[in-house]
Amino acid sequence: MTIFIGNVETTDKGAMEFISRPDDFERQIIGAWCRSKIDHRFKNKKKFRKAVRKNQRVLRGPVAIEAIFTSRNYLFSTVTEGREETLYFRERNGNRTGRLRQQHPRGPLAKIDTKLGTHRFLSKRRFEWVNDWHHKHERCLPHFRVPEKRAKDGNHHVEFAREKKRVSRWHSSQGTIKIRKHDLNRLIGSALENILGIRAAAASVGQRVSESLCGNF
Repeated sequence: MTIFIGNVETTDKGAMEFISRPDDFERQIIGAWCRSKIDHRFKNKKKFRKAVRKNQRVLRGPVAIEAIFTSRNYLFSTVTEGREETLYFRERNGNRTGRLRQQHPRGPLAKIDTKLGTHRFLSKRRFEWVNDWHHKHERCLPHFRVPEKRAKDGNHHVEFAREKKRVSRWHSSQGTIKIRKHDLNRLIGSALENILGIRAAAASVGQRVSESLCGNF
């Protein structure tokens, strides 16, 4: 029992009562969160319901989860003390990206992006400078250096998207980069089970991830 709503621990049956007419997908998601060993703490019922709906849309969506969240498509993880890691993906032969966020104040999340994001990887000093710069120049971009296109263990992560040549979305991850190279199928399967209550068949190829992959986007 690992769901807390307003600091009150609840069972899957109790949490289900906060969803109006829950469907099978919603029951599956809530059950997975309760079975997980990961604590999920929501500020209130509204935020809990919103987190459930976001993941339900992924299960109902037109894109096959197995097509995105595979060891072949894995790029990197972000790790934060006291929180399970988030895994990032991009199709080898397509433009779809996604991430598996296992633990967060806004709840677990399996997300498949509708718009291709751009990632940059910064030293701590550069990360602090870029965040400060962005707060003063919203919807603008600083100049990024060529080496900052490549993921490296210990770097900080910034992601942004463009609309009509302007920045439409900006996100900086808490924590730092960790590039996993082994046991990816187990790691991805565990994340999918914790978030969505499923264990997708990860690709058998790409069990080891080449470091060069992380610089090609």
